[in-house]
Amino acid sequence: MATKKCPVCDWAIKDDGKTVEVDGKTITVCCDDCATKVQTNPEKYLKPR
Repeated sequence: MATKKCPVCDWAIKDDGKTVEVDGKTITVCCDDCATKVQTNPEKYLKPR
């Protein structure tokens, strides 16, 4: 089973992570701090990696 990586800090997402909805898209991150970063600067994290 592949481990999902946080799009903000590239750490492994444990459990179910935290979900953030931005512009109709749901992003899963590893923690509340990364969720705040996505909400503050969504265009940075909505781009494909």
